Amino acid sequence: MFVGTRSTGGGPYVWGTSVRPDLLAAVVLAVVVTLVVTVVLQWRRFSSGLGAFRCYVRLPGTSGAFSRWRHGGARFDTDALRWFPSYTLLASRSLVLDRGQLELSDRRSAGPDDGVPQGLTVLRGSLRGRTVELAVPVTSAAALVLWVESGPPGRGVNVA
Repeated sequence: MFVGTRSTGGGPYVWGTSVRPDLLAAVVLAVVVTLVVTVVLQWRRFSSGLGAFRCYVRLPGTSGAFSRWRHGGARFDTDALRWFPSYTLLASRSLVLDRGQLELSDRRSAGPDDGVPQGLTVLRGSLRGRTVELAVPVTSAAALVLWVESGPPGRGVNVA
């Protein structure tokens, strides 16, 4: 706190002791609304493009955030599958799966022990020698397998 003198009365005045609760609540509400609007707009911008679908990602054998399933969305590009987390303010926290390096080796239905909603298809593969798992809707799984298979010739892709 800062103690000063009032120019009108000459007595001590303590700054910062008279915070209005209604003003503080309004500022907090404005910040929360701004964050929510930012996340929603970012998600709409991502999902409005063609080739976007719901996708969970897990990188087994790693530590940190990607050692468990992360919810997000993926979008096909010409040379890569781009994954974006659902709830973040930073679009740079994405994961890029290079089409030429992605090899899919296993495909199964998600079970109750998988940690993702049932009804999704879990695709297991590797990316530059590192294991990667994607849990996607059935139709998106078929599209993803076809997208990897239809890569340019000479890429040496392996698809289950």
